[in-house]
Amino acid sequence: MKKGSGVGKMANKQIKLKHVKEASTLYHYTKCNGVNGILENNCFWATKSDFLNDPKEFSYIEAIIRDICKELIKNEGWREMFLKDVLEEKVFLDGGRNKEYFILSFSKCRDSITMWSEFGNKTGYNIGFDGKKIIKRIEEDNIIEYHGFVLYEKAQQKEAIRKILNTDLPEELEMSFSNIIEAGAKNRNNEIYRKACRKFQKIAAVYAMFFKHSAFKEEEEYRFIFKKKAEVLYREKDGFLIPYIEIPLSNSLLPVKEIVIAPKNHIDLAKKGVEYMMKEKGYEVEIRLSDISLRY
Repeated sequence: MKKGSGVGKMANKQIKLKHVKEASTLYHYTKCNGVNGILENNCFWATKSDFLNDPKEFSYIEAIIRDICKELIKNEGWREMFLKDVLEEKVFLDGGRNKEYFILSFSKCRDSITMWSEFGNKTGYNIGFDGKKIIKRIEEDNIIEYHGFVLYEKAQQKEAIRKILNTDLPEELEMSFSNIIEAGAKNRNNEIYRKACRKFQKIAAVYAMFFKHSAFKEEEEYRFIFKKKAEVLYREKDGFLIPYIEIPLSNSLLPVKEIVIAPKNHIDLAKKGVEYMMKEKGYEVEIRLSDISLRY
């Protein structure tokens, strides 16, 4: 099993993400050619992180950080000093946000009009995988940096950032957060203060990939994070190119539990074609139609 190097022992230990439970299903929404590609080639595509569907995804966490710092650092001058040092673009990007990260997305949701609309204009298919087994298969041949459910609730997001500042950094550096900030106010090049800034940047840069606005909560997304591989490929979408990397899996059958057909695909041939393909490949899974009814 290959394991990710992450962003250091501290970050690996302190990134708290929810993972799939036993017998849980992870769904992957895709277009018709995606189903064929995944099951024909035993390969997923992971998209470059800054080409995802939420354009504000990586700036969203900055507002959370500012809110928590306002709560924890009462001295306005000290607060602005710390925010400048951890959010200043070059420094924060160096902390991890500009790393060549690629994201592979799944969902807990079996039959979502939001997801059908996002992936294939209400056409396409949804492959349901055994959650634990597909994670294990991905780990066999790829280095997963991080994986887990996306956090949408602002209270949970704030608590994660609060814990880093109030608990994790003080335990690691053996100094309270207030004393770390005071040390930085006295000498901005103080070794402990600078170390605290660097560590916080790295952890926050990872959380940035798992924090999303509550408007996206219906996605119920589960993410896998990978670093850039030697070969980056490109696919076309809406007239522009999107970088991606291949996530290959071994040649044995994938742990598919079911396939759901999108609401606009309710024609006999849509189901018949997938059923035949699955049978030819040796799969015995149920092919279901979406329960969503559309008038258009």
